Amino acid sequence: MKRIAHGNPIFISNGQTEILKTVNLFLEADIQNLIFENPECLPISDIDESYNPVIPVCKELNTGAGPLDIFMITPNGDLVIIETKLWSNPEARRKVVAQILDYAKELSAWTYADLQRELNRKLGTKGNILYDFSTRTEAENILSETDFVDAVSRNLRIGKFMLIIAGDGIREGAKNLTEFISKAGNLNFSLAMVELPVFKNQADELIIFPRTIVKTIEIQKINIEISEGTRFVSDDHEKLNDNDTDVSPEIRKRRDFFTSFWTEFIENLQLDDPECPLPNVTKSQNIYLYPGNDKNAWISAYFATSHGSVVGVYLRFANNQKGGQIKEELEVYKEEMLEELGPHVIWRWDKNAVDAFTIRMPLEEVYDPKNRDLIKRFFSEWINKFVNVIRPKLKEID
Repeated sequence: MKRIAHGNPIFISNGQTEILKTVNLFLEADIQNLIFENPECLPISDIDESYNPVIPVCKELNTGAGPLDIFMITPNGDLVIIETKLWSNPEARRKVVAQILDYAKELSAWTYADLQRELNRKLGTKGNILYDFSTRTEAENILSETDFVDAVSRNLRIGKFMLIIAGDGIREGAKNLTEFISKAGNLNFSLAMVELPVFKNQADELIIFPRTIVKTIEIQKINIEISEGTRFVSDDHEKLNDNDTDVSPEIRKRRDFFTSFWTEFIENLQLDDPECPLPNVTKSQNIYLYPGNDKNAWISAYFATSHGSVVGVYLRFANNQKGGQIKEELEVYKEEMLEELGPHVIWRWDKNAVDAFTIRMPLEEVYDPKNRDLIKRFFSEWINKFVNVIRPKLKEID
């Protein structure tokens, strides 16, 4: 008979020793509640010390891929997704890695506002509840609310998560599950499998020994198809803080370029619709403009060099229930919008695409100063056109 790989623990009391026996008493809900109520049981330091301490936020957080089991944060704005499974369930062994990656992929499409909205909906709260949770710790150097929001937003954008699969007895074959990762896509994440075996002594007292079974040493890169103008980057390309002294000269140079370009562009951007909010200046390749009453549909102008040297503008819907609802309600205007935007716009109006339409302009070098004014004119024309087409329709369905 095959026994547990780590051996049975020994309980010593009054000079007497007792070999503890493993028991299978848990339901998945039991594991979920145990971890949520006792986050210290997770071997976080063994996985990644930088994530200490973890703060439980909610269970069963709704996403487009279904409700994830446990969502936690750190005071520094790092994000933790935990999926709990009974490993006696064969289906769990087959699908658990794919499932947790689906959750990560969904969250990587969210903005901070999306996350705040879904948390408030789940918890029945108001305001910036995620930041409130981040301050419920004895950790030193609590981030300001602005810095915390920036850190979480960046982690969402680049898909930086700690993913933990926790079960009652992860045994043989667990390491093979991680082979799925190399075939799955391009998020920046750490993944670990944590076993929480349960032992019982002669007095029917239960003892749980959490331990790490599998963990990624380095952040994995997985190929997930993403929209034009959206990118996932590794820690080598974008740091969590905006302190330019902590980044390479190349990254600092690129940030300076975007800050300068977007500042000049937005200062001179004039929209036909005077009530539409202007975008904010960023240090990155995208700016975002929200033509509706919330942030579930947005227009983005972007620079891209990953698949050639291109600039573009696109309309995108949030990959959540509200975003899907807006897109569905706009369906009746599809032919009208097609005619208004003209033949050069690329349409992606199918049920599996979060983008609605995009326009691109290829260039020999997007960062060449000689192209600066040309790019500004392109962005001005198409942002204005997108606003003129989409904003009246959003008002109609609001």
